Amino acid sequence: MMTYSELIKNINILLVDDDEDYLIMTNAFLKQLGYNVDTAINGKDALEMLNRKNYQILLLDYFMPEMNGEEVIKEVRNIDKEIIIILQTGFSGQKPPVETMQTLNIQNYYDKTEGIDKLNLELISAVKIFNQQNEIELDRYRQNAIANLMSSVAQEIKANLLSVSAGIEVTNMLIQDKSLMIENENIEKLNSSYIRSRESLGRVDKVLTAIINQSNNATNQVMKDSDIVDIIKLMLKTTSYDKGIELNTKVSLKAGSYISGAVNDILFIVCEILREIMEISNSGSSILFVLTEDQDNWYFNISSTNISKINSSKVYLIKRLIVSLESVELEINDDKINIMLKKV
Repeated sequence: MMTYSELIKNINILLVDDDEDYLIMTNAFLKQLGYNVDTAINGKDALEMLNRKNYQILLLDYFMPEMNGEEVIKEVRNIDKEIIIILQTGFSGQKPPVETMQTLNIQNYYDKTEGIDKLNLELISAVKIFNQQNEIELDRYRQNAIANLMSSVAQEIKANLLSVSAGIEVTNMLIQDKSLMIENENIEKLNSSYIRSRESLGRVDKVLTAIINQSNNATNQVMKDSDIVDIIKLMLKTTSYDKGIELNTKVSLKAGSYISGAVNDILFIVCEILREIMEISNSGSSILFVLTEDQDNWYFNISSTNISKINSSKVYLIKRLIVSLESVELEINDDKINIMLKKV
């Protein structure tokens, strides 16, 4: 479970106030506490910043010239329904009406005369709200991953049924006319049908095993490197085809290596990351998945020029999932995602 200091590393706060002295002092105090804070001197600047960057908490002065807090919030709610808003007032008598707070979905207000420590308490409450919201999103993310996997399996099973059906027809033809058995062409058709069905069913079995392990919350599995690649290809085959994305895979491990630990969980996360990248990529793009190792770790590397385009809220969920796994770490930059699984 994430500590509070870890939680706030993934939360961006926008502090908006027309009082420059208050802005400088409060910004310094919050950064000293570990918060990620940007500032704006008026409502217009705040809206421009909200359009450029994803913020989770908005600390907004209620009374400002040109564009007051209420007017800013109305604009904000047109572009962001989820951001947590705390209105700031200079005097207790300036508390916004309850109706206004309800109508504009304002989570709380802060009276500046109560001191900076009170503001921190309001932020702690806001972070908890944000965390609860993301727990819900995290559960949706997991459920969506399972649904995507089941869809991939259903597509493969459907293809298998067609293959098996074709094999049955060939077999029936040979049975009906025994003279055809001596023809090598017909025997080859039957053999090819059998091989395709056997290989396809083998891939489906691997994915079903992974899903069963995930459903049973099995936290420690052993999996062959070739199985990992096969499962990823199968899970993403439909999405890759529909989007026109080329998924390349490479394994640089010792021959016939087995990977142990939270490999099943990582497999699901890798597939969802790849699916996210495919959704925001243009047809003809390519993605590279590489499985490597050193003395201490196994590495699941994803490379794509579109990684930087992944929505920040999705990146946050991915980080949350990784943090919840034992002996697993995550590194993300503009064109590469690296998941490290410690060897135990």
